[in-house]
Amino acid sequence: MVFILLFLFSGVGAQKLTIINNSGNLIIIKNGKKEVTLNNRDKKEFTETNNVSINILNEFVQNITLFLEPKEKLNITIEKDNKFVYTGDQAERHEYLIQQLNVDTFGKISTYEQIGQRRNNGELKNVSELLLVDILRKTQLPNIIISPEDTTSIRRLKNYIKYNWLYTLFTTINHQDKHFKKEALNYYYKKYIETDIPKFSCATSLQYRVIEVIAKNKSLLPAELPTYPIVEHTDDDTINQYLPQNCQKQYFQEKYNYLNHIEGHNKEYYKRILREKFNE
Repeated sequence: MVFILLFLFSGVGAQKLTIINNSGNLIIIKNGKKEVTLNNRDKKEFTETNNVSINILNEFVQNITLFLEPKEKLNITIEKDNKFVYTGDQAERHEYLIQQLNVDTFGKISTYEQIGQRRNNGELKNVSELLLVDILRKTQLPNIIISPEDTTSIRRLKNYIKYNWLYTLFTTINHQDKHFKKEALNYYYKKYIETDIPKFSCATSLQYRVIEVIAKNKSLLPAELPTYPIVEHTDDDTINQYLPQNCQKQYFQEKYNYLNHIEGHNKEYYKRILREKFNE
């Protein structure tokens, strides 16, 4: 009887994502290592998952990251011409995060580049933080700082937004004048990253790319970064020693993805390391 009750209550508290295929095409949904095929007019429910990817005709791929509370339900209907319609709990927030956030953050890269060429750190701070304020308004968050009162999903959401936003900044800062770079990195590191360092984790590739820039420019920061055991030795050990294990995994994943895309001759090495050392 106890086991039955535990099962029932665990199901009641689960978040749920429902994907409905009205596109007229076959779609493939990847959830972790599992794949599900949906024919036209089919639908599929997913519980206790934070990430799925949707592949339409092997041409269009949409990654979905979820920030639902327990018991909340989100529905995503895929219409013709790859139009996604969101209904249910937090529909408006997820539509912005999935469809528009990257447009807003990555769309500022050229502006950041121009500011970097002028070596104007004050302007960079103003432009970037005005964008962050706008993103917080659109996602209905009061701030980006994690507080003890935040739920697990809100903590994840704040980190997701923060590192998406920081990545677009760091890609431009990383190749600028040394004095400009030092001032900028110190500002964003002190304000947004330093408190994360003791428990840093690469839940997304964007977090990996940010910590990689920090590690590469460690000499410009008045801070000590913790070091970690090297999972697999490479020519980048001097950088990877500052990356936690799941960030080192992202290093090998990024290498494999690139080499797989260009059919690089040594892609199998990175695939083997991912399988043997990281169980991927």
